[in-house]
Amino acid sequence: MWLSFPFLVGTAAIAVAAYTYRRAHQPRWTPPGGRVVKTSSLSVRLLGDTGPPVLLLHGLVASGLYWGGTYDQLADHNRLLVPDLLGFGRSPRPASGYGPDDHANAVITCLDELNITEPIVIGAHSLGSLIALRLAAVHPERVAAIVAFGPPLYPGTVAARAHIVAASPIGRLFVLPGRVAQAACKWMCTHRTLAAQLVVLTHPGLPPEIAADGVQHTWVSYSQTLQQLILTAEAQTWIDRISCPVHLVAGSHDPVVDNEYLRQLSSRYPVIKLTEWPGRHDLPLSQPADCVVLIAAAANSRV
Repeated sequence: MWLSFPFLVGTAAIAVAAYTYRRAHQPRWTPPGGRVVKTSSLSVRLLGDTGPPVLLLHGLVASGLYWGGTYDQLADHNRLLVPDLLGFGRSPRPASGYGPDDHANAVITCLDELNITEPIVIGAHSLGSLIALRLAAVHPERVAAIVAFGPPLYPGTVAARAHIVAASPIGRLFVLPGRVAQAACKWMCTHRTLAAQLVVLTHPGLPPEIAADGVQHTWVSYSQTLQQLILTAEAQTWIDRISCPVHLVAGSHDPVVDNEYLRQLSSRYPVIKLTEWPGRHDLPLSQPADCVVLIAAAANSRV
């Protein structure tokens, strides 16, 4: 028993040191600017008054804050729109309806209410990539180009589940829909302030603002979006209908992405270009300047 106190002190010291190190080495994220507007379908941040419109779509369990201050420079020559996706962040959270067309229609409604009628360039991360592809397939006249970082595209549901679980040591319990995940999500919805604080503490590698926004959703918005978009969406059938340029960007060490399948898609479809960077799934956070260059290039190619 006399060893227990020194052991606990040593363990605590190691934990504090690890937390401090990870916080010091978190991505260089700064708060974005602009003004927030509430449309009937989405909450959206706006920046820039002239130029072709650029739309940034975040990933699952995130918000528009994921696109930090570095991306504001896109507004120097473009109208920048950064929404919180349906059911996430500060956007409405309906009791149901989070399939591919629900998300796509929410974006279209938002654009219509903002009088954005010309084709948009979309920069997207993870889940946002699927919504961007659905938009380009169903509303081809509204999408000029897509730049998708860490796109969760898979040849089938089995592969999708395998990659999602591999991305998290406890993915089977908390990432995929199930009783544990549902209970945890419902607890977070009931205790959002405390849950946000816990997420910040347990994810020191993330900027606190982004970590805290990880609880801004409901079990329904999370589980239905995961199931109907990431796990079962037939995105390849959407790509069959897409005519605009699609630039896929994958991290070489991203466990979420099926790099081999992305290579197959890029060789099969002339509209798809694939670039592989050193990195993981957080490319818009860890390499924001490089991401901005690609999005700006897609936007400038229209001028």
